[in-house]
Amino acid sequence: MFTNFLKIILIAAMVIGLTGCGELARKFIRKSPPKKEEYAFYQVEEYKAKPAPQRYQNHYILWHNWQTELVRSEGTSYSRDIMSANEALKHLTSMRDLLTDEQAKKLDLQITDLVSVIGDIQKRHECVKDSVSNRRTVERIERIVLDEFSYRRMHKYIKVED
Repeated sequence: MFTNFLKIILIAAMVIGLTGCGELARKFIRKSPPKKEEYAFYQVEEYKAKPAPQRYQNHYILWHNWQTELVRSEGTSYSRDIMSANEALKHLTSMRDLLTDEQAKKLDLQITDLVSVIGDIQKRHECVKDSVSNRRTVERIERIVLDEFSYRRMHKYIKVED
């Protein structure tokens, strides 16, 4: 029995000796910090702005997409409606900046209506679909801008760039 016990201890000692403490030592050795990546710098190029008619058309298309999402906001959340309304407002103001003063004043009426709808939504913390007056106002803004401020009607009122 003693010889069997001695054999087991000898085998255990040999196994521990052969495997070593490599794993244990690796745990306590500090790793070197990762090397920082070198940044590549590119030369900045001067890009010419797109012509005003093309910018107006782009803003009109983007406004239409955001406004459509705002009008058809079935099952969306409050934050989604706020984002859609703010994006629609941003593109409407960009369209106004490209128009002559006379047409810009007409578009200002729609912009102020949209700002008031955004204020109502934020004040009450509700979706557009929850308030009938907000929904009607948003639909009216969409209808008026689609009818009166389309690119085909406004191309002659877009400011000429110097």
